[in-house]
Amino acid sequence: TFIPAAALAAGLAGAFFETDVDLANVGSTDLTYQLLWLPRGQDNSDPVASDTFSLAAGSGVRYANVLDEVFGLSPDAVGALAVEADGTDLLAMSRTYNLPPAKVAGTFGQELPGIPADRMIPSGEKKRIIFMNENDDVRSNVGCANGSAETVRVFIELFSSDGESLETKTMDLAPYSNSQITRIFRSHAPVSAGYVDVWTNTEGASIYCYGSVLDNLTSDPTTV
Repeated sequence: TFIPAAALAAGLAGAFFETDVDLANVGSTDLTYQLLWLPRGQDNSDPVASDTFSLAAGSGVRYANVLDEVFGLSPDAVGALAVEADGTDLLAMSRTYNLPPAKVAGTFGQELPGIPADRMIPSGEKKRIIFMNENDDVRSNVGCANGSAETVRVFIELFSSDGESLETKTMDLAPYSNSQITRIFRSHAPVSAGYVDVWTNTEGASIYCYGSVLDNLTSDPTTV
């Protein structure tokens, strides 16, 4: 299972992002598992693995600020996570959130589910991410993760709200790597109700892409 984004890092507009991870064993037998750290932009063929943990049937666990708690990482760490378990009944969910300078304001966050390997996007299949915006109020990012042991090229075609193709960007991902294009519509602003199509033609590829729309004032993110 892949969690396509995790952070312990500063962002734009004074933001600082952390990630919590929840795991739940929905089966009737105990499970063992490891978390794998997949730093952004790196070949992660031999990833850093956590200790082996166990989770009883019907129980759950939460790792607050997972990159620090499990891997002992320090700022600025960005990337993705994978979960390897000895069964198929382990569910994963993450929340990445901004800690504003004034703690009294609370946090602003988005959920990113764990994506089972068999639900990743295969080669030749095109997916669309909607709700893309870029203006003085909001910005949009697109991130992708490579779930295969081969280097893949991801194509990201940008469209305006009336369906006009604006440009096609590419993202080359090393094995089990991930990346993100921040403010992907920056060159075409202002854009409202835009969208992107994502795909790869690399044989045997397995990818996943997500969108993140953030308020420029609060850096409050929404997964799309």
